[in-house]
Amino acid sequence: MNFTTDIILDDADGTDVTYGRVGSLQNGSKWIDKATTLTAPGLMNILHNVTGKGADAVDRHLVQMTRTLADAAGVPRTLTLNFTLAVPRSAVMTSQVVYDQVACLLDFLTDQALTAGLADTDCIAALLRGES
Repeated sequence: MNFTTDIILDDADGTDVTYGRVGSLQNGSKWIDKATTLTAPGLMNILHNVTGKGADAVDRHLVQMTRTLADAAGVPRTLTLNFTLAVPRSAVMTSQVVYDQVACLLDFLTDQALTAGLADTDCIAALLRGES
């Protein structure tokens, strides 16, 4: 997966959802679901930061998705989903450890339907490199 072109994700029934990049931030990027509007947007932010110093430094990577819809009274309501990786800068925390934990979370979220493991880890690797 490349964070410089449109990102195409599947929703719950497998329908493609295309996110287009709408801006670069100092610590990441901002995306919008191209099928939504500015008054009822589906947004995605990819953000990075570092906390701590030296041997105690931790790289934090956040993928945040929001979906805003108006209720029957026309009041906008926003659902927010956050996925954060907080990875200590230690040789013991390998990419494989991260991949395994992400796979366990995905298996949990998909009712243990992730039976063949992760087909591809490119997106996770790009996120860990601080790409946005």
